[in-house]
Amino acid sequence: MIVNVYGSSYFAWVAAAKLAEKNHQVRIFASAVDKSVSGFSPESEAGLPELLEQQVARGQLHIVDGVLDDRTADLHVVGYESAEAGLAERVFPLLQSHESSLHLLVLTPLPPGAIVEFTHLLKTLSADSGASWWPHVALLPLFTREGTALTDFERPRLFLLGSDDEQITARVMAVMQPFALQASQAMTVPVATAELIRFGINAMLATRMSFMNEMAALAEKLGVDIELVRRGMAADPRVGTDYLSPGCGFGGPSFASELFDFAKTIHEEVDTVGLIDAVLRINESQCEVLFRKLWRYYKGDLKGRRVAVWGAAFKAGTPSVRNSVVHPLLSALWGQGCHTVVFDPQAMPSLRQMYPDEPLLSFSSSVTQSVQGVDAIALVTAWDEFRSPDFTALGQTMKSAIIFDGRNLYDPDLMEAQGFQYFGIGRGESI
Repeated sequence: MIVNVYGSSYFAWVAAAKLAEKNHQVRIFASAVDKSVSGFSPESEAGLPELLEQQVARGQLHIVDGVLDDRTADLHVVGYESAEAGLAERVFPLLQSHESSLHLLVLTPLPPGAIVEFTHLLKTLSADSGASWWPHVALLPLFTREGTALTDFERPRLFLLGSDDEQITARVMAVMQPFALQASQAMTVPVATAELIRFGINAMLATRMSFMNEMAALAEKLGVDIELVRRGMAADPRVGTDYLSPGCGFGGPSFASELFDFAKTIHEEVDTVGLIDAVLRINESQCEVLFRKLWRYYKGDLKGRRVAVWGAAFKAGTPSVRNSVVHPLLSALWGQGCHTVVFDPQAMPSLRQMYPDEPLLSFSSSVTQSVQGVDAIALVTAWDEFRSPDFTALGQTMKSAIIFDGRNLYDPDLMEAQGFQYFGIGRGESI
């Protein structure tokens, strides 16, 4: 089939590449691609540049710069960032000259109820312009994650299609069947139901993380190691292990923003302030936990100190620093006159671009170099590069062998044996 993909997001690029790999003729409209620090570059997703190149060479994928006069396609796929305003207005010019019914599959994460509004606006724009086409719209909420997006798309845990129209359901399934067959679960539900399922899943995962951060705070006060608590809770099959690790907060380009959208929808539709607001408040506070620990340890005297910051990406496996928890940490340290030395295996170019003139920020080319002469280490992102360095050797180059572990990567007893003062999240010592 012929598939047109519109958008600059990672899920638009991944969808285009994977659909082309399944022998569909795919055109991705790349004129809106934003490769700035706030946007997505295909080069940042592992395996994606190679797959795109392969499919272009096969003639299955065409990257279109601009707008084609011929926009005939069996399926139109919309994959803009959720933050992009006026989605219908942006998409309409790309479809305007079409002369038959349009089948649109929306990948863009939008607040509950937004697809109905999107469809209505498209119909209004079509009627006002005298266009002859009529949109049939379905929603495919993708649960892909940056860093593992290709695998997540190919073999999703859940293939969830939101559709109120048998015609577009059949069209979408004809294109997406290889991925639906690989899914652990596959289901088709009404559009509004699919929207709520997506937000419900993300809200539940966020709730688990914020809950564990609350548990970690309590564990510190009680002198209990949260890691033992986590293992005990996870041993109950009703709880399990996923999203059960405390840390210095969650971020990312869409996760938190989707939660804000969800909370806003709850306020508007139910007229209540509840659980999701609490989850967001807990996370906002947790994003400051490493700074608070540093502040208390040094009794508010951070001016002139040097802190090695390990990790800047919002998660391991991606260079993206969009909505990363590193930003509140850096800003707070700079506000106290503290110099920060950042090392991240992939994210430093993005961070340089975001803070080009910050005098209290410097970058290091390695784990070893980053700690030379520093007062402490603050670990933000759980990269593999940080899991088992030679701490004995590192400590000898530091001014003080102290580490604040924002992801609980290390065993406190082992760190003590290697000569480090260790402070994790809920590891039994309150600071």
